[in-house]
Amino acid sequence: MLVTIFKKNISSYRFIKIILCMFILTSSNILVATQKLPTINAEAAILMDAKTGSILYEKNAYEKYYPASITKLITAYLAIQNLNPNEYITFSRHAVYSLEYNSSNIGMREGEQILVDQALHALLLESANEVANALAERVSGTTENFAKLMTKTAHDFGATKTNFANPHGLHDSNHYTTPYDMALITKGIYNNEYLLEIMDNPTYQIPSTNLSNSTTYLSQSHALMNPVKDSQRYREDVILGKTGYTSQAGNTLVTVGKRGEVELIVVIMKGNIQTNYIDTNALLDYGFNSYSSLNLNSPNEIITVAPLYSIQSGKLFEVASCEISTKDKISVVVRSDVFKKDLDVFMNLEKNLRLGAKEGDTVGNITYMHNGKNLASSELVISKIKFKPATTAYNEPNVVKSSYFFNIDVFVVAAVGIIIIFIFTRKKHYSKK
Repeated sequence: MLVTIFKKNISSYRFIKIILCMFILTSSNILVATQKLPTINAEAAILMDAKTGSILYEKNAYEKYYPASITKLITAYLAIQNLNPNEYITFSRHAVYSLEYNSSNIGMREGEQILVDQALHALLLESANEVANALAERVSGTTENFAKLMTKTAHDFGATKTNFANPHGLHDSNHYTTPYDMALITKGIYNNEYLLEIMDNPTYQIPSTNLSNSTTYLSQSHALMNPVKDSQRYREDVILGKTGYTSQAGNTLVTVGKRGEVELIVVIMKGNIQTNYIDTNALLDYGFNSYSSLNLNSPNEIITVAPLYSIQSGKLFEVASCEISTKDKISVVVRSDVFKKDLDVFMNLEKNLRLGAKEGDTVGNITYMHNGKNLASSELVISKIKFKPATTAYNEPNVVKSSYFFNIDVFVVAAVGIIIIFIFTRKKHYSKK
């Protein structure tokens, strides 16, 4: 008897397990057609959608870490924003001699001159510290002032837990960021065309200078971006990257990947040289295989049509129709099993558009959400106005007394008058008889 009951309980337990598994697999809130979350070796990491800033994976992403030479990404960006590529920079004594012995450099000497374009290649490919100093001094006068500009720019990008103390990333206890902040900084700078052009060069040469007759040869230090140096690890879908290392920071790595419309940012912090690229590849592959770009609409694609009114004597007359579109193209990165029909759409549109509105005017906004998460928002604009050949009266509530009710009043009075006259006439007629 006890054995029979036990067997029945086991059977019921298995049945419940099967039902639960079926529920989990069919639930729309679970990643179904996607990869398993990767295991990351580094102490901290983040995977971010480069377009929207959505976080697809994170590990200790909001903790403070030392960035080391990935700092040079924002140094390069500010140099690009403030300097002409064809102007010369001169290396000061401070730029050359204020650095730790044997730190990354290309052997520039005090008084030596190179072009800003050449300096940027040395900064990003070879991680040259004296070049970071020279560019900073050219932009802001001193490296201290430049560090303040770096910090302000980072905060403007939303990286408010970041503070920079120098342009190169050598250790300073007051020079820190978080993986999330570093991803935001990368998001703010990665689509700069000039920056991407520099990154597209696995090798580069600086010819002789005013103080040197020899050529300086540069090579991209990011293994995923250098087919010449490391063809086995090279990835065609990586468009930007920067390495970093100090004993306090460990190995740090920033990578931007692009596949079709999907653009991903990976930041690795407090990692090591043996596993940083393994971690980065795992996150990129997870992102590209689990997520896809979903186009929601294009500019000038009609979202809705709204009437345009003219007001005359307190009444609204519909004189035209307005085609309403989004101001920009909207696309979002979502799980591969999420489609446009699965999104919640919230549209806020001005009521009773009046004559005087013109094409291009902003008249509202639209927001796309999924499972309570805001995916994207855009302003709504009038893309086209089509005037009607004839107008139709429309009475705006609470503006004037409705002409409809006025006409009913007139009709009732007239009808009552006719009835009274009819009764009086009949009465008079019978009286004569």
